[in-house]
Amino acid sequence: MKNRRGRPRFAFCEEIWYTLSIMFLKNHVSSNRSRNFVQSYQPENPDSLWQRATDTLVYQIVRSFGWFCRQLPKPWAMRLGSGIGKLLYYLLKKRRQTALDNLQLAFGENACKDGCRSYLPAQSIPEICRKCFINLGKTCIEFLRFPLFDAENIWREVTVEGAEHLHAALAQGKGAIVFLPHFGNWEFLSLVYGALIPHQAKAIAFPLKNVKLNAYIWQYREHLSLELIPRKRAVRETLRALKDNAAVGFFADQNAGREGVFVDFFGRPASAVRGPVALALKTGAPLLFSLDIRQPDDRHRVHILPPMQLEVSDNFERDVEVWTACLLKHLEGYIREYPEQWLWLHNRWKTQPHPAWQARRESRFVREGKKTDAAHSP
Repeated sequence: MKNRRGRPRFAFCEEIWYTLSIMFLKNHVSSNRSRNFVQSYQPENPDSLWQRATDTLVYQIVRSFGWFCRQLPKPWAMRLGSGIGKLLYYLLKKRRQTALDNLQLAFGENACKDGCRSYLPAQSIPEICRKCFINLGKTCIEFLRFPLFDAENIWREVTVEGAEHLHAALAQGKGAIVFLPHFGNWEFLSLVYGALIPHQAKAIAFPLKNVKLNAYIWQYREHLSLELIPRKRAVRETLRALKDNAAVGFFADQNAGREGVFVDFFGRPASAVRGPVALALKTGAPLLFSLDIRQPDDRHRVHILPPMQLEVSDNFERDVEVWTACLLKHLEGYIREYPEQWLWLHNRWKTQPHPAWQARRESRFVREGKKTDAAHSP
């Protein structure tokens, strides 16, 4: 993906780690030199020597910072994460504005739901936004501390509600598809599922452009037996995993662009990923909803809801829309209860339906026999 200037876009995860690295550099070099580093991080030639050098520098900073975080007691580490979150709130101005805009759309005075007003006082929206960044900062620090956990001591930090639903789904022998939102510390789910069903958990992931940083992050996510499936091989590897009776996680709560299905989300049309529901309908694999909720003491509670009872009609596209909307209703309910724990920093309502390209897409589905193009699903 490239931006309008033809330069590679940042993956959001990479943007966060990069920003943390810049914060470190600004404390060790002059402001002019650090500014030059920022401006030259995205050269026209991504394979240039300078690009590789800066990628290596960012990787080494993140790695060293991770070692430091693992030396701290948990209370100190969480205070550090909170401080980083507050700092990111002021540094990432565009992300902050995106989050504020999203919160205004969901909870502002103009937010309507079934003809009723559903909004928060204007003064509470910036506070929710700030807490969202704090949660993000804590999530980053907790992620860097993943090597401290194993299949036994992780349960000191995490409680799972509904594990029986996952085991019951896998008992059917068709694998399981798990819808996962960016909620609480969503990264913890890789450890939880890896420990809960050893060597039976997989998840779709987007590789980062920084090869060394990507390997470092993927190693942490796979720390407790979970296996990541690269986005480009998602369809083939997911079908193989389901055949092997594995659970496959989809982080599918973000904007899906024109290839998504439009459903109601906080009273507004939102483009949602088709993959989880489409695969469940095609394969007969159980579809579950799961998320992590951060507790006041910074422990975590993971919810696994019972498998959805998908009713199949003779209209596949309509079925995808109905059950995807059901998933987002579950998510909306949790967001309304814990608004500061969802990742508002993503431009969730960016893609809106347009009759022209929707008609072209629908005609393409007809020509293809209404086959679901699951390859467009993260």
